[in-house]
Amino acid sequence: MSTLKANDHLTNGLIEIITVAIQRNQVDEAEAVLAAVRLLRPNVTALDSFDAWLAIKRGRFADAARLLRSLDGAKDAPAISKALRACCLFAIGDSDWTISANEVIQENNDPDAVALVRMLSGQPVEPREPSAVEAEASPAVDIATLNYLRA
Repeated sequence: MSTLKANDHLTNGLIEIITVAIQRNQVDEAEAVLAAVRLLRPNVTALDSFDAWLAIKRGRFADAARLLRSLDGAKDAPAISKALRACCLFAIGDSDWTISANEVIQENNDPDAVALVRMLSGQPVEPREPSAVEAEASPAVDIATLNYLRA
């Protein structure tokens, strides 16, 4: 099967669709769009984090932990992946979750990842101020409520 060239705006838009679909528990739809993105960007290993997220949504924590472990060391792996792996290992009763959690805290690369593992381990989570980008971002619009705009 051949791959297609797509611009970054299209790919980023599709990734946003995957994110929203997963957040709204539309797992099958998210998997379908993810398959399309893989055709457009076959060499992006960070897409494996979406596979892990889908496995988590389906309650397959061991599969998710395996996928997230394969992301370790990948240059484009999201910082949160190690924290999510700690959560998955915790969910299946694997004591190695503490190793991943401690690595996240020591590396301190992502405040959300650190907050997640601190919460998991029962440590107090320090509230943080939103970044300038987060503060300026407009709230997401639910397009389902805009039916009256159709022709």
